[in-house]
Amino acid sequence: SAPASPPQHKPVSMDTLAGRVQESGRMLVEAVHQTMDLMDLKLVTRAVELIEEAPTVMCIGSGGSMLIAQECAHQFSTVSSKFTAVYDSHMQISAVATMDPKGVILLFSYSGATTGGLQILELARQRGIRTILVTRFQKSPAAKLSTVVLRCGSDESPFQLGSVQAKVAQLVVIDALFQEY
Repeated sequence: SAPASPPQHKPVSMDTLAGRVQESGRMLVEAVHQTMDLMDLKLVTRAVELIEEAPTVMCIGSGGSMLIAQECAHQFSTVSSKFTAVYDSHMQISAVATMDPKGVILLFSYSGATTGGLQILELARQRGIRTILVTRFQKSPAAKLSTVVLRCGSDESPFQLGSVQAKVAQLVVIDALFQEY
């Protein structure tokens, strides 16, 4: 039999709770679709190769992206003890300064332009540490400093930083990495 099609919802006014919930759901689905469209499977495979080769993988982010980094380290910790998340921005710099240069940094930065993320990537580059960046923007400052750039989709304005849609998009990338690992 044919797979069931998703339920069709009649448009509801954004002035109602039902309308806002419907719009939120639509935006989440759109973030997943955008991420799937942006995902370069060759780069996902390359990122997994780097992760497999590394003795340690440090998951890092700031703000809402730190929550995603924590989730990434948690998910991978179910299959390997080499994944960690470092929460504090000062400790992130210290950890990168002292980590094994054969390790990998997995940095989550939707904008690819956070000051802390750029500092981490600069230090990693100086130390010869390979980096994987999960971002929306291919031409961001962080992308220019990263070994591998994995793009996620979610159209987000500067006033929505840390939106649920951006987090869902980053989670889709984590799931792709985890499934391939």
